[in-house]
Amino acid sequence: MPHKRAKRSVREQNRSANGADLAPAKNALSDEAIPKSVARVLNAARVQEEWKKRKGAEDDGSGGKPRKRQKTDEDKRSGQAKGKAVKHNLKILPGESLTHFNRRVEDSMRPLLRDAIQTSAAVARKVKKDEELEREAKKKGKAQAPADVASSKSTKGKSKADDSEESEDEDEDAKLAKPTKAQPIIKEKPKEFATFSASAPRRLNDIAEAPPELKKLPRGAKPRKASEVGVKSLRDGVLSMAQKAMLEEERERVIKAYREMKKRGPAA
Repeated sequence: MPHKRAKRSVREQNRSANGADLAPAKNALSDEAIPKSVARVLNAARVQEEWKKRKGAEDDGSGGKPRKRQKTDEDKRSGQAKGKAVKHNLKILPGESLTHFNRRVEDSMRPLLRDAIQTSAAVARKVKKDEELEREAKKKGKAQAPADVASSKSTKGKSKADDSEESEDEDEDAKLAKPTKAQPIIKEKPKEFATFSASAPRRLNDIAEAPPELKKLPRGAKPRKASEVGVKSLRDGVLSMAQKAMLEEERERVIKAYREMKKRGPAA
């Protein structure tokens, strides 16, 4: 079988018969086909050079595709004559299939459709341009109208200002002529709610509250002694005024420290 590999003994025999230092065969790596993407990368410089030459030839006019020339009146007449001749010949020929006839009809109608599309596009562009010009004209008219109104208002304002100045002068003369009475000084009433701005934001529980009062004994608490039955809190149980003053000072100190701690924030 040709697709099977020969035995090792046969391969060694063929190698010894062929010898060493031979020329590369057809299936060597140098003659192997490479992928299209690799060939595109390797041939990029050559393709760019060819494109530059072709572009330069087109710019000089020495080569390249010829530009489309505009149709003259004679060309248009000949085209119309050809179109009329084609219209007359739009009949199925003997031995012609329906498919070929339909294709011939479409080919004959294609120039007419192209001309109709081009004319409709030109008309649409013209209509759009006319609408834009009308809008610009309307905008300019509106801009001129407020300017005229402003100028008329300014003239009216000047005349009114002159009249008001004359009336003010007359009022001042009348005031100077009349004796002035002493006006009583009216004191401003204090505002109902005085507002103040604080640097630190106010949050819940920022203001120190009074300590809670326990009216019911918790479970496991010992009852008070007979001397402390009528006492409701520590402040009420103070024996002297000195102790009461000390308690007030300590309370103010704790409140001040708490407020400073709140101003410093949680980072402190």
